[in-house]
Amino acid sequence: MLGDFWADKIPGKSIDSIRFNIEQSISNTAYIHYLTLFFYKLGYCARPLPTLVEKSDIKIENRFNYRLTLFTFTSFIWIYDSYYKTVNGITKKSVPFFISDYLSPIGLAHWIMQDGSFQKGQGINIATNCFTYDECLFLARILTTKYNLKTSVIKTGIPNQWRISIWKESMPLLREIVKSYFIPEMEYKLGYFY
Repeated sequence: MLGDFWADKIPGKSIDSIRFNIEQSISNTAYIHYLTLFFYKLGYCARPLPTLVEKSDIKIENRFNYRLTLFTFTSFIWIYDSYYKTVNGITKKSVPFFISDYLSPIGLAHWIMQDGSFQKGQGINIATNCFTYDECLFLARILTTKYNLKTSVIKTGIPNQWRISIWKESMPLLREIVKSYFIPEMEYKLGYFY
């Protein structure tokens, strides 16, 4: 949920249920296919292949993404309530206070595969644009205290949007932590092909 997943609350007669979704661009085909097959084998989605969806985009005609939609579950309400806060009628994704308990090496690998971008000669930036500065700072501190990674929170160039930078000096350690959870097609996000 720190990355590209989002959740929908589905109203029910007696209790609501939650459905998780993720979309990836055609350039990340290998990753979304891997993820779909993973969840299919666990029984969380109906098909072993993601759905191709057309995106309406003014700049690019005939733009397509792949979408994975999981089954709805009432047992996922606690996850939705932990990640989404409604203020003044606007529901927004937020970082739960207990995220450190769940930010395992495999979780970190998937977060980077979804939202990481290798910066040649630097390190990795993780797109955290939807989170507040304080939430980004909180996440950066977790990466530092839990994994000993040197991090900083930097501006994206858009007002009130931030990203987390994992420094070049920490790249060997980061690779060691997440490499076994990366699919080969996404290793470029760790700088392996530069």
